[in-house]
Amino acid sequence: MSGAAAIVLIGPPGAGCTTVARALAGMRGAPCLDLGAETAARVGAAEELALVATPETEYRRVEEATALQLIEGARRSGGVLALGSGCLGSQRVQASLAALRGQGGAVVALTASVRRLATRNGLDAPRSVALGTIHHEFTRMLRHREDQCRRAASIVVDTSDKNPAGAAGAIMTLLDTPGARP
Repeated sequence: MSGAAAIVLIGPPGAGCTTVARALAGMRGAPCLDLGAETAARVGAAEELALVATPETEYRRVEEATALQLIEGARRSGGVLALGSGCLGSQRVQASLAALRGQGGAVVALTASVRRLATRNGLDAPRSVALGTIHHEFTRMLRHREDQCRRAASIVVDTSDKNPAGAAGAIMTLLDTPGARP
């Protein structure tokens, strides 16, 4: 896939970075890279448990190093990278994304309504009062991460009412539209 520009998908948990990246990579015939899966493999844990099975400082250290390698790998291969948003607190990752954009790559922020993200993360079920204000904390985290994503992105796509293929199609359309990317 030489010559094709890399596309990096960022967004809060549940926005669809991984599933949309797979669909987008399939449409482009490009490699698909996934930060969550690669980080979990490097810390030796199942992907869905990696962040709770590994001390967070260690997880974030491995995640940052992995993100930097995958961004470079996507740039070289013209691949699609599901980055998520946990690593956006790293200034090195932010600088790498800015450099990628400067080299013609695209950074796409995926977003969705709080209600849709809560459902996709399993937070729409009745909860014990012992869990406290988990929905409030989740919403606060989402707002912070969405702000980071919008600052780092070339374009923004709302996935609230889109399946992965529909979101990938919307991204392709926006990337092919003159003036859609700043």
